Amino acid sequence: MTERAMQYGKVLFELKVDQAVMEATDLLLRENKALMDALDNPAIKADEKHRVIDKLFDKSITGFLKVVTDNHIISEITDIFEACEECAIEEKNWVKASFYYVSKPGEEQLAAVKEKICKEYNKDGVALELIEQPSLLGGFVLKVKDFETDRSIKGRLEQLTKNLVRR
Repeated sequence: MTERAMQYGKVLFELKVDQAVMEATDLLLRENKALMDALDNPAIKADEKHRVIDKLFDKSITGFLKVVTDNHIISEITDIFEACEECAIEEKNWVKASFYYVSKPGEEQLAAVKEKICKEYNKDGVALELIEQPSLLGGFVLKVKDFETDRSIKGRLEQLTKNLVRR
């Protein structure tokens, strides 16, 4: 994520655009490559892009999208939405984490993981993203900020292979 995307994400956060509006906007732009290409095309006049934006998107986000389009950074819109989400998480004194698994953990296990993360990072809560990843073979991988805990069978096999190669 670029510094510019983070700055625009902070601005979007300060605008207090509804989360559902941002998600719908992001989905529409990601699923319509032709629309993204048109909004990113410098040969298309700004007022034409603005008319399209006014017709397709919620009024609460059209002004922001026009600025992003005029400044030729619409290609970074997904990163901008992600930066906005990170601002919301930080405001609540939460931390974002990703939990990769083969077998989905139960509610008690997830509660224990969240509690451990909260204590370790001195946060009030955790925005935990659950991602099924069968290639792990078993176990889990937990990513919090730049730190990764790999307790998967795949990770252990890779570590074992590295140790054997060194000998």
